[in-house]
Amino acid sequence: MKKLITLSFLLLSFFFSNAQTWFEIASATDSLKANANIEDITIDAAGNIYAAGWFTNSSGKQYVAKYNGSTWTELGGLNGLSANRAIYFLTSDATGNIYAAGAFTNDSGKKYVAKYDGNTWSELGGLNSLSANTSVRSLYTDLAGNVYAGGFVNSSGNFYVAKYNGSSWSELGGLNGLSASNVILSITSDVAGNIYAAGWFTNSSGKTYVAKYNGSSWSELGGLNALSANDIIYSLTKDAAGNIYVAGAFTNNNGKKYVAKYNGSTWTELGGLNSLSANSYIYIITGDAAGNIYAAGEFKNNSGNYYVSKYNGSTWSELGGLNGLSANSWIGCLTTDAAGNIYTAGDFTNNNGKWHVAKYGSPTGLAKVNVSEKAFNIMPNPCTTCEIVIANTDAMDLQVTDIMGRTINTTFEKTDKGYAINMTNQNAGIYFIINVRTAQVIKFVIE
Repeated sequence: MKKLITLSFLLLSFFFSNAQTWFEIASATDSLKANANIEDITIDAAGNIYAAGWFTNSSGKQYVAKYNGSTWTELGGLNGLSANRAIYFLTSDATGNIYAAGAFTNDSGKKYVAKYDGNTWSELGGLNSLSANTSVRSLYTDLAGNVYAGGFVNSSGNFYVAKYNGSSWSELGGLNGLSASNVILSITSDVAGNIYAAGWFTNSSGKTYVAKYNGSSWSELGGLNALSANDIIYSLTKDAAGNIYVAGAFTNNNGKKYVAKYNGSTWTELGGLNSLSANSYIYIITGDAAGNIYAAGEFKNNSGNYYVSKYNGSTWSELGGLNGLSANSWIGCLTTDAAGNIYTAGDFTNNNGKWHVAKYGSPTGLAKVNVSEKAFNIMPNPCTTCEIVIANTDAMDLQVTDIMGRTINTTFEKTDKGYAINMTNQNAGIYFIINVRTAQVIKFVIE
């Protein structure tokens, strides 16, 4: 039976001091030193960071690099994955498995999704079970542990989303259920279990759109031409409130790239007309547990440097201040952790000409930590039912997230001791209780 132990009773503030800055993920003696661009990064439940892309090991093979807080290593050992072409996407699940996909092939020449279970790499579903005939251009895991992949075509010549349910791959919605006309570049889901997909495919009016799968059928989110995007959608994300965000190559009426938000009924430009005013493609968007939205890609600031833009609910700003990151080439991936740290990578390099993962935060941990054992209490500890009781506060805006910032639960029940949420069926790992209104967070771990 799983037990819950607290890792910290600290009240952590998201209002960091000036110690927060951009820096390369590396120790004093160890860095990634990638020899080509990084396509994706992810974080597992234990807080390890993973990176992959075009860069190769000493054998000339693409691989997944892991950073455990002190050193970078090749996941699975030298040539453990032994990918023969680029790795475009990485993701992890709640149990700590790592998934990779892209342009690499198996011995049959088929693209596939690779899984690392903590010991070895294997083809998810077995040899040729997915049997993708083109590169895997999107990869996603939901809270139930299902794996979704997209970017390839079915027997009818249509692009589709493939789902792996733990035993087999299938076309989500059945044969030609989505019937996408072009590549699927991004997939996500919401807390209700709906699946969203977007990319290069268009509707009957020739407009790119977000497709939603409600468990039985696919539809255009918001209705025909509700978004009416005039170019590629590169990235999808969502927030804890259920809003959906997209960005890419599409533009507003002034020819500016922007982030579009769907609030459940209508699409709007996040921040208002020309608020971000990106001057080139937006490749990636993501959100954090506090509700901020981040965007990056090929767009530049007035100094000609690539940067990460942050939307705090009212305005867009350059994360870290003008030229804080000062990337010298495009940014292709972004992720956040529940402690509020931001991670990014892409085609940009350090002063030694090496590709690397950059982090926005404090090199020595959180810049501001205030001890408060009264604001949150977790009882009992250790536990047998893993019921968390929060005392001396209210339940407004409380949520539980995992290490990747994904919302696990938002339902707190009133008890005679405070408010409670049952975590009995959750997998082992690091979790956070967050008050998104006051920006307070407590970290705990289930073993």
